Amino acid sequence: MSSIKFFKYIDFNWNIPHNIFTLQVFYRRAHVEPPNSTSINDFVIDDSEEGEEDNIIAVPFESDMPTSEEVELAIILSAFREDHLSGGVISTCCIRRKKLLESAIKVISRVTFCWTDSPQIEFVGEDADDMGGPQREFFRLLMIEVQTSLGIFEGKAGQVFLSYDQAALDQNKYFKAGNLIAWSIAHGGPCIKALDTSLFQLMCGQEPQLEQFDWQLLPDPDVQSKVKRILECKTAGDLTALQKDLGNWINECGVPFIFTATIEDIPKIYAYVVKHYIFLRTARTVHQFTEGMNAFGKLWDLVKENWIAFLPLFTNMQEPLSKAAFKAIFTYSYSSRGTNRREEEEDTIYCWELVLNMIEDKLTELRFEDLLIFITGADEVPALGFPNKPCIDFFEQESGQRRLPYASTCMMCLFLPRGITQEDELHRMLFQATKDSLGFGKV
Repeated sequence: MSSIKFFKYIDFNWNIPHNIFTLQVFYRRAHVEPPNSTSINDFVIDDSEEGEEDNIIAVPFESDMPTSEEVELAIILSAFREDHLSGGVISTCCIRRKKLLESAIKVISRVTFCWTDSPQIEFVGEDADDMGGPQREFFRLLMIEVQTSLGIFEGKAGQVFLSYDQAALDQNKYFKAGNLIAWSIAHGGPCIKALDTSLFQLMCGQEPQLEQFDWQLLPDPDVQSKVKRILECKTAGDLTALQKDLGNWINECGVPFIFTATIEDIPKIYAYVVKHYIFLRTARTVHQFTEGMNAFGKLWDLVKENWIAFLPLFTNMQEPLSKAAFKAIFTYSYSSRGTNRREEEEDTIYCWELVLNMIEDKLTELRFEDLLIFITGADEVPALGFPNKPCIDFFEQESGQRRLPYASTCMMCLFLPRGITQEDELHRMLFQATKDSLGFGKV
């Protein structure tokens, strides 16, 4: 059974749910020639009768073209997978959604676990075979859990630092985090996308310009106030007061020349103190974390060697999906021109476009990422891309009932009802489908 998310019937009053699940979902396939790189900002319905009919229409965008860094990363990861992964060897991983992090750690802690095997994810109580969708959803949720629940990171969301926790070191939590992140990356999943950029560069043996480091990113308010005091030191009098009040603390940060420093040395002192706090102080935790990644195919060594390419995976460089980028992900599977079904499908897609405009204009809480998660299990296009082009298909509403849009995350296909003529109605349906989705085959 393929992984179908939120397949649900409701009546016209939107208050009587009936659970429906189907063993097979059929959708049309057609050969599509590679589209020209044409920039299209708005949806256009072509009513012309000329030209050959295609069942699937691809809408191209210039923003669909990968950057040179994305191409390089894809090549690096493809080579890594070719060198290390076990091909067709599959390992079943039983995951309890409510205890996802704990379940994942139990999986990788088994003596029979082999990280090179392809993980087949089974969410307990959810009726789906993993043909891609459950795995994408699992690794996406796992990276969130590693960042927020494992207890080894500190700082603002999206710009975190490794904490210094001796108990966590003794429990090998940093090592396990490295294992889990490497496991996800190796199998085409995301990374945490949350490390502070300066910390990531230091971990990779680089020397970032810490003189420009934003002290407000530091997680400890007391340390914030101290480094701010260093940064605000502008006169000889300020320096004398700094040496008196914070000299010993700065010395303990590995800057003993504070007592003989001049005003010209302040930027360097500031950079040294920041480096001590975010990197040197946590050297043991950094080492355990990177050793955890290296346990899986020396992956951290590969990251360190190609740190620029891996920046988008480890740091928060991701921009919110734009409408153009979101639309470029999909093809549309239409019925033949001139049929009633085609007319109803174009009605629905026009409303779909208006809903996308609502998202772009921030007139709804719905996000493009919410829709992408609902359809594919991922909140962004993976570094290696999707295995095939996600699509939008259609279904027929049954008389007297309203069935919500549903998705197969394995086929990566969103099914929309034909004949929707009001964008508000489609928006309500999509909002409920995405927000109330409880898992694969569950409502």
